[in-house]
Amino acid sequence: PERAIDGNRASNLGQRSYTNIARGGNVIQSSLYEKEVPERAIDGNRASNLGQGSCSVTNNNFKPWWRLDLLKPYQINTVTITNRGDCCPERINGAEIRIGNSLNDNGNDNPRCAVISFMAAGTSQTFVCNGMEGRYVNIVIPGRREFLTLCEVEVTGQALGNTAPTDTNIARGGHVIQSSLYEEEVPERAIDGNRASNLGQGSCSVTNNNFKPWWRLDLLKTYQINTVTITNRGDCCPERINGAEIRIGNSLNDNGNDNPRCAVISFMAAGTSQTFVCNGMEGRYVNIVIPGRREFLTLCEVEVTGQALGNTAPTADSHIQSSIKYTDCLFFGGKFGQINTYTNIARGGNVIQSSLYEKEVPERAIDGNRASNLGQRSCSVTNNNFKPWWRLDLLKTYQINTVTITNRGDCCPERINGAEIRIGNSLNDNGNDNPRCAVILFMAAGTSQTFVCNGMEGRYVNIVIPGRQEFLTLCEVEVTGQALGNTAPTGDLYHLTWNVIQGGNVIQSSLYEKEVPERAIDGNRASNLGQRSCSVTNNNFKPWWRLDLLKTYQINTVTITNRGDCCPERINGAEIRIGNSLNDNGNDNPRCAVILFMAAGTSQTFDCNGMEGRYVNIVIPGRREFLTLCEVEVTGQALGNTGPIGDLYHLT
Repeated sequence: PERAIDGNRASNLGQRSYTNIARGGNVIQSSLYEKEVPERAIDGNRASNLGQGSCSVTNNNFKPWWRLDLLKPYQINTVTITNRGDCCPERINGAEIRIGNSLNDNGNDNPRCAVISFMAAGTSQTFVCNGMEGRYVNIVIPGRREFLTLCEVEVTGQALGNTAPTDTNIARGGHVIQSSLYEEEVPERAIDGNRASNLGQGSCSVTNNNFKPWWRLDLLKTYQINTVTITNRGDCCPERINGAEIRIGNSLNDNGNDNPRCAVISFMAAGTSQTFVCNGMEGRYVNIVIPGRREFLTLCEVEVTGQALGNTAPTADSHIQSSIKYTDCLFFGGKFGQINTYTNIARGGNVIQSSLYEKEVPERAIDGNRASNLGQRSCSVTNNNFKPWWRLDLLKTYQINTVTITNRGDCCPERINGAEIRIGNSLNDNGNDNPRCAVILFMAAGTSQTFVCNGMEGRYVNIVIPGRQEFLTLCEVEVTGQALGNTAPTGDLYHLTWNVIQGGNVIQSSLYEKEVPERAIDGNRASNLGQRSCSVTNNNFKPWWRLDLLKTYQINTVTITNRGDCCPERINGAEIRIGNSLNDNGNDNPRCAVILFMAAGTSQTFDCNGMEGRYVNIVIPGRREFLTLCEVEVTGQALGNTGPIGDLYHLT
């Protein structure tokens, strides 16, 4: 009978499912230490002492590896690794998780999900791979001789072409409540395990037509939430769900609707199911809420995947206290006055480089200016040396989320090819021996590219070109992360690094003097009005600025730079709206974010989770104000295009 509640919708009698899809795979490793065979890493046992017979171990080889063959391609959500507990936990440091369909270099050439910077003895750590596709999952320690010991490897994901999730739906065990009850459409219907989407089938929850209707799931303890999947009503009025927000956290302020936001549902077709990736956001409560209007909230199924944490008690204002690690929680849904900044932590550090070309000092790479022509005096350059390097000292240890690099624009962009980003606390080889976050494969002239480092820990961030003689030119290096012991986010996380608005048209509600709307997309983050890089409207009621992308995009992020020389508070309360409608000049489109607060001259990134639209509006509703925008940057992909917009990018 247990098979009827195993969370698996497989409908053929012979089908079996494992939450941990590694258990059904085949494994191999680069060599065998005594009898510690590779199968021990997928035996379902996290015992971490070698004598317990549950760990795989290679010999002490150069570049040891272990490979899992899942037998068919999957979209991989997470990889969880358990480290050895009785000895030498540091051996795992620098190991990489690689996922793909290639067996080049035994699978070690596949795209990288994460780098294991550090794991304490006997602990398990989960890495979020965001749906990377592949048949093979490799764990490899590059660049040194080492034993590779894995006491357990667990993998979650879904087979390509298979709509049945292989992660457990943790919503099924929770308690639910909603803001009001329409007839007999109780909130429990949204977690009954049935995606039937016609109201008459008795499987959808519905609220009354209220202002700001909401539905809340109580998971009974705190989880790291990977995904939330929602099924929309199929027989009528699918547009009612548009603009609904998914919020996750431990607070019951405003019935849980003040918790951090995972995603905005911009559009769902009738009867369809859509999955939103929440990247390990922590919380006991999952809310679905439609803010800002009167509406029926109808949910025909809500499915949630994630891992339980040890903390079960909700806190009064834990949406401020909780640790924010990933991009989908880029601002807090609280009241005005809460401070929420996303700082480029490179700006406060010290820098040094291997040599100095003329007067192009290393400090130029952290001056806050992405100007990319050498004559603009904003790029650092080394001499043409063997293995040139540049090092940032953050002065204390951080968990690094992202490193963004701007390449030279007026000449020789290929010089950056092959450069490595290394992060850690060691000064061995001037810091170039620290674990590697990423390799820069290619960057077009004058572009900026963001590399995700998945919380690698370190005081030092090095950029180094190994193995050849070269000039190292860096026109800007930006770093985001959080200091160890600090739960407030100090950085933001980009998904794609191409600014899609470079080809767009702009207009604004009025023109202050000569501060035209085009200045907000000139590629320059200069924030003093006298630098002629900011757009400004007159002091009007509900001022707005609109970008026309000329075709419909799925929008990942919108980054805004605030004025620096005066009156930064003017931006407070501005909304980012995205869609295809020109009703109210585009200001009626679904909302991605509200700008609660921005310090003078800073840039802040808002994650829009693939909201679809041709138009991106910035509007200040409800009051008279000047709207000043010193730069607006947008990333995303055109609908129907599976590749990134622009040049090659690198996601780790």
